[in-house]
Amino acid sequence: MRAEEGTKKRYSLFVLAIVLLLLGGAALFLGTHNFAIRTIGIVACIVSVYLVRISNVHSRPTAPVVPVAPPRTEANLGVGRVMWLVGIVLLLLTAASFFYLYRDALDGYQDALPVYVFAGVGLTCTLVWSYLISKLVRGGGKQSPRGSNN
Repeated sequence: MRAEEGTKKRYSLFVLAIVLLLLGGAALFLGTHNFAIRTIGIVACIVSVYLVRISNVHSRPTAPVVPVAPPRTEANLGVGRVMWLVGIVLLLLTAASFFYLYRDALDGYQDALPVYVFAGVGLTCTLVWSYLISKLVRGGGKQSPRGSNN
C-alpha cells in the first residue's frame, strides 16, 4: 500500500467516526424515551471511538521526542501565596454563604439566591482546594530558597 492510500484510509475512517458520533449523539438526544434508539446511539458512539483509535490520524511517523524537564524556576516550583490566599478567602466565603443559607432557612426558604450562592462558592472552593491538595501531594508545594536549582 502506498503512503497516499494509507492516508486516504486513515482520514476516511476518521470522517466515518465523526459521522457515527454525530448520528449516535442525535439518537441519544432524540430517543430519550425509547430504549432501542438509545442503545443504537450508544453503540454508534462506542464504534466511533474505536474508529478514531484505529484511524491513527494524529500519529506521526517521526522519531519519538524525548521529554526534557523544564528548569525549575520560581514560577513553576509550586503553589504561590496568591493561591493559598484565594483558598483561605474561599473558606471564609463558604462560611458566610452557609450563614446566609441558614438565615434563609430560618425565614422559611423565601429566596432561592442563598442556595445558588452556597452552591457556587462550594463548587469554587472544591476546585481550588483540590488543586492545592494535588500540588501538595505531587510535591509541588515546596518552595525552595532563591538561587537554588532543586
